[in-house]
Amino acid sequence: MSGRAYRLPRDRLAASLSRFAALMLAVFLTAGLIYGVGALILSEGRVLTARLPSTEDRMPSLPPGSGAIAVVTPSPTLVPTATPSPTPSPTPSPPSIFATRYRSGGRNYVGLEVRAGTEVPARFDGVVELRVYQFINGEVWIGSNVASLPFFPYVTVISSDKRMTYRAGALGSDTQLLVRDGQLIGTGQPLFRVIGDGRSSWATFYDARVPFQVVVSLQASPSGRELDAFGYFVDQ
Repeated sequence: MSGRAYRLPRDRLAASLSRFAALMLAVFLTAGLIYGVGALILSEGRVLTARLPSTEDRMPSLPPGSGAIAVVTPSPTLVPTATPSPTPSPTPSPPSIFATRYRSGGRNYVGLEVRAGTEVPARFDGVVELRVYQFINGEVWIGSNVASLPFFPYVTVISSDKRMTYRAGALGSDTQLLVRDGQLIGTGQPLFRVIGDGRSSWATFYDARVPFQVVVSLQASPSGRELDAFGYFVDQ
């Protein structure tokens, strides 16, 4: 370009001034709008918040009659369980004392088969009488003291009207005494304990075939008349 001044034509100068005036007007209007909005937001110390549209507003509602969406929950898988087998009923144990009617020499007795460890109780109140016998050279002796031979106790309970005698097995090996001579005894109190499988002295003295651990007799007192002792030993 040359150094001479350039003069715009009049019409172009008027157009430029018009555009500049419009631009300045837009700037002033924008500043006024910003100022007015700021004053409105900060007036009375309150802040205005704009509410954004929620998701629910944006989701279209289902038209009437349309089917709802069903959520299917799978049912739990059934695990088969084993059926418990029935518990067998316990076998009842045999009675500790089993009574049998027994007859010998024309008289009635009761034979008792007694499990080892069983205590034999008195069947009625009375006084205890103890006698100890031995079998020597085929004869029954009382008051003897042959250490090599077994001693057999006779335990008798005497009341005002009867006496019951128990003939147990050998002392020490088959029978343990729990009373003493002359002792007062009550119904149900133990007289002796069977501790072995040995048989009653009756098998040694009179009848080797008997299987009983104890042989019992019952007599009226003081007459000595024979009575039935079996009723005292049922349900043992």
